Amino acid sequence: MINVDLSFLVTVVYVIILYIFLSRVFFGPMTQILHKRRALIEGRLEEARTRMEQVEQRTAEYEQALRTSRAEAYRLQEKERERALTEKTELIARAKSEADKAVQEGRARLTAEAQAARKKMEAEIDTLASKLTTAILRD
Repeated sequence: MINVDLSFLVTVVYVIILYIFLSRVFFGPMTQILHKRRALIEGRLEEARTRMEQVEQRTAEYEQALRTSRAEAYRLQEKERERALTEKTELIARAKSEADKAVQEGRARLTAEAQAARKKMEAEIDTLASKLTTAILRD
């Protein structure tokens, strides 16, 4: 019937022994090393993702702080501009007031001088009129 050659059985047994040997000595440790390596890589990738998220979060915080600082700087700049404008307006009003006061004082002084000159001239007119009358009557 079936005539099985003994060398075939020995070859099959050798192949089975070789498979068991290679599975335990070579493929088993190799599989463990690959699993450990995969776990390590996945751990590092997860750590890298976590760090990238932290970097993005810190970048967003920095940009928000920068926007806040710029807004504060613009606000302070506008406040200083308004203060300078108010100070300029006050200085102009003060200068105008002083100029008006000086003009009024000058006008008052001119009016006083004009009145003094009129009085002096009126006094001199009387004196001149009497001298002229005396001079005319003598002649």
